Amino acid sequence: MPGGSACGSLGTVEKLDARKTYLDYLARCDQAFRPYVPIDLPEFFAGRVAHVRRLEEEINAPGRHVAIFGERGVGKTSLARLAYFFVKRDEERTHFVRCSKASTFDTVFAEVLASAGVEVVLSGVESEGEQEGRLGIGSIGAAVIRRSTRTYRRIDAGPEITPKLLIDQMGNRNDLIIIDEYDRVEDTATHTRLAELIKHFSDAGATCKFLLVGVAETLTELIGKHESLSRSLAQIKLDRMSDEELLQIIEKAEAHLRVSFKGEIARRLIRLADGFPYFVHLIGRHAARTAGEELLKNPKANLVVAEQEYAAGLHLAIENAEHSLPDQYQRAIITTRRPSEKFTLILWAMALSDEREVQVKDVAQSIGFFTGEAPKPGGFNWNLGELVSEKRGNVLTKVREGWYKFANPLMRPYVRSLMERENIHYRGMQWEFPFMKSPRAGATD
Repeated sequence: MPGGSACGSLGTVEKLDARKTYLDYLARCDQAFRPYVPIDLPEFFAGRVAHVRRLEEEINAPGRHVAIFGERGVGKTSLARLAYFFVKRDEERTHFVRCSKASTFDTVFAEVLASAGVEVVLSGVESEGEQEGRLGIGSIGAAVIRRSTRTYRRIDAGPEITPKLLIDQMGNRNDLIIIDEYDRVEDTATHTRLAELIKHFSDAGATCKFLLVGVAETLTELIGKHESLSRSLAQIKLDRMSDEELLQIIEKAEAHLRVSFKGEIARRLIRLADGFPYFVHLIGRHAARTAGEELLKNPKANLVVAEQEYAAGLHLAIENAEHSLPDQYQRAIITTRRPSEKFTLILWAMALSDEREVQVKDVAQSIGFFTGEAPKPGGFNWNLGELVSEKRGNVLTKVREGWYKFANPLMRPYVRSLMERENIHYRGMQWEFPFMKSPRAGATD
């Protein structure tokens, strides 16, 4: 084990000290690696330098507001959560609303106004008069939650919340309104009303700014087509992170935890992640926690994430991945209560490709990587059709004739992680996956 073990057995006092050291390490680990919640401390935010600079420039430009969009899992909410810090605004004047399918313009902005201390009387929407906020930083930097009672100004808004009401109440405040998961909003009138509102705020030169966040490939996909927003709403698309940016996540964690990821291990973790910080945080967290168990034996141990810790962390990461991924994968491959080899091989072959849109002939060639002989492409057309269907969880999408991709982009790194686990535990690293061979800047053994 890394760091070796303490000489002899630990006494009672030493065991208590070791336990305390270990628990402190776990707490710091949960700060550095956050796969389940957004980053909320600026010191652990990695990469996105150009995007942060652009965000600051646009928010601080008169009449400009910002929309952040991109694939799931690329870190949009983490950037949004810390936007107040990057654009140098008061956290207490930042109003964060998370949308749902049922959200409407009025429910969203009733919540915004409540956050700003204004209670509107509108269609039964009420405020509880309490809000959660960060009070301060504890001994290890953990966020402390408080509940504070506000003094509310009560306003009769009439049948709906209007742009004039919002400009009157918010326009001259130096506030930041963040509307997250906006892609979930299904009410088309909300999109139109929000577009009109942003234009009103822009034309009025309001100091209060909007930040819209959601899953989308284009701005039009996120908010609809509104020509009037071309001047007032800046577009920031977050693509997948580069290897260098993903490495920064590991390096920040190493410094904070005083643990070392061996160069080859860091490279493998980054290549598995496929550009998604979620997987670096997920696998990194479990691997680092596994390495930390050595502190129970020797609280002064030098912690290292090597092969054993990486393998254990990978297994735990797969077991603790967001439930939609294993659920969809199992639905895709299970036939009459057993995994189907053909369905499994097709998904593995899709994940083996470096291209996100994969041609059928390349799927066949990649299947041959696992079986030793590539099948004829026509031999699994029916299976591909099934994997596109709702019956198989719509795990694949048909892009055009003869081309397919994973419907959920996070599925490819999830399947690659399954392949890596199989390779480690059952094949003794006999497979050399092409996606693992890509070089990483700064990798050392």
